[in-house]
Amino acid sequence: MQKKSLFVLVAACLFSVPLSAQQAARTARGLTEAQQLGITAGLALACNAGGKLDDFELIASRIIANQAPTAATEQDGYRSFAEWKLRAFKEQKEAPQLTCGQVLDDFNALPIFNAIVYADGSVKMPDGKMLRPKRPVTKAGAPSVKNKKKKAAVSQITVNGSKKIVPGTR
Repeated sequence: MQKKSLFVLVAACLFSVPLSAQQAARTARGLTEAQQLGITAGLALACNAGGKLDDFELIASRIIANQAPTAATEQDGYRSFAEWKLRAFKEQKEAPQLTCGQVLDDFNALPIFNAIVYADGSVKMPDGKMLRPKRPVTKAGAPSVKNKKKKAAVSQITVNGSKKIVPGTR
């Protein structure tokens, strides 16, 4: 029961407080950013967020990678993200605390979708912070987008359903 109430509290915070305040509140409760991102992704997946979830996960993976000081820590972050994503997905499907309409409205309004993804795998966050890949990305693998419809020329990246031209990447 305690885990369930923590989840409900976190889910409510995800969608009711500005992002910076959310971060501080969840961190105070002992959740890592990877766990927080996983919860958000799980709720969105349970409510059929579609292609926007792909964009979210692309940016989330860059956030996790940039916060990890070692490859092992990075893998732990990805594992934690996946575990919490599954927990949130199951909870939303089995005993939803929020309506899917509310989840999707709040998910679609997240500031993370104002980030710009560059062809080299870098991400410029809405606050201006640049997240760069730890390993160089080659043209053949730039960026590692799994969905074929999202693959574009090296100078174009699809984010939030629209192509963004990234100058100087060719």
